[in-house]
Amino acid sequence: MRAAMLLLILVACGETGGGNDNAAKPVDASPDAYDSDCGFPGDTGNDLGVGKFCASLSDCSSTSSAPLCSSLGDPATHFCTKTCSMGSTGACGNGAQCVCDSSNRCGCVPTVCLM
Repeated sequence: MRAAMLLLILVACGETGGGNDNAAKPVDASPDAYDSDCGFPGDTGNDLGVGKFCASLSDCSSTSSAPLCSSLGDPATHFCTKTCSMGSTGACGNGAQCVCDSSNRCGCVPTVCLM
């Protein structure tokens, strides 16, 4: 289930990944295009910022209520999110739901991503 993959952000948030900034990088033919299953440039998110488009964690810095970028756990998604508690209602704001995986790790997912 896609929602379970989105919840990987909860695990991946602690992993920033190092690397050599001088390493050769592939040429990106379309730097403004994103291969995304959910979250697209221009998405503003809900009242808490859940669903706002993000390409990196820093893009969610203005959404203090949803400070995580889903692409940390699932590179096929690009929206700001936050953790939530299983069974919580309203914790994710309008148009978003708290979705949990089998290990009870929960995160806010825009409802449009679950359809």
